[in-house]
Amino acid sequence: MNTSAPATGPKPPHSGQRWPEGWTKLHVYLTDLDQVKAVAESYREVIDRADGDRHVPLEWLHATIASVECDAATIDDSTREKLVNRLREKTAEIGPFPLTIGPALAATGAIMLDTFPDTSFRRLVDACVDAVNDIVEGDHGRPCGGPGHVSLSYRSADVEVHPRRGAIQNKLRDVRPGRTEITVSAVDLVRVIQSEDASTYTWEHIARIPLGE
Repeated sequence: MNTSAPATGPKPPHSGQRWPEGWTKLHVYLTDLDQVKAVAESYREVIDRADGDRHVPLEWLHATIASVECDAATIDDSTREKLVNRLREKTAEIGPFPLTIGPALAATGAIMLDTFPDTSFRRLVDACVDAVNDIVEGDHGRPCGGPGHVSLSYRSADVEVHPRRGAIQNKLRDVRPGRTEITVSAVDLVRVIQSEDASTYTWEHIARIPLGE
């Protein structure tokens, strides 16, 4: 049963849109991506040619698992602690699993590394979304947008889609090997800050959420 009702306010924005002024949001992120940094760097030259894209600094690489689509300021400390505990309960039911990160794909608003396979990743996503909706009243839990991914760049909300955006995909395919395999053993609850032009996302760490053994 939900235990907290965030204050009413602006309607939550869609993915890639600017957040209401002053908002930050709680997210569950996969951040253990040291092995992915070399792959991200291998795509840098191609991304430099993509007009309007802004690189994600290596320290801010992440895969979104779930988000809480309301202003983080409306979630009090007690509710946040309950959320951490519920996340730990839910992820304890999922053991560590391998995940292939890459190759890169050119989407409308970002260049991103694909993830595969989907089965265990999607189970983790569903568990974290359920945990959010168990604790935070208002059906604010949302899964990552589409299949799992690690964004390498974002486009400013002010930049229009280039008519030859799709052509960058051919260049991305030339990067080899363009992928790596990691083991997912934990996720993190973080408070995310969006830049004014929606092209950069940074965060403050709240809690480490381990997967089960």
